[in-house]
Amino acid sequence: MIKYFNGDEQLVSVHPVMNAEFVALGGVKSSANRYDSFQRLAGKTADGRVLPVERKIEYKKFPSLHECNAKCLNGKHDGVCECQCGGKNHGLGVFTQLLAA
Repeated sequence: MIKYFNGDEQLVSVHPVMNAEFVALGGVKSSANRYDSFQRLAGKTADGRVLPVERKIEYKKFPSLHECNAKCLNGKHDGVCECQCGGKNHGLGVFTQLLAA
């Protein structure tokens, strides 16, 4: 199962948007949000806001549900997760390091 995130918010109703609209939403192009040469992925938060996809995490069908650690937090932004967080924290360390800089 693939889960999409912007920061620590899970996105639902993920759909392609034109590159110009994606940039206007504040999106940064990456392999996690590429749809095709002309479009990138965006989705809705639980409260209905439309945000660009930052991370695409594959969540295993039968996860071990171990406690999150540095391996999860500093994992690839388009990696595989099976922690208790459900992918929410996977790869988030890269973004928090960028914000601190």
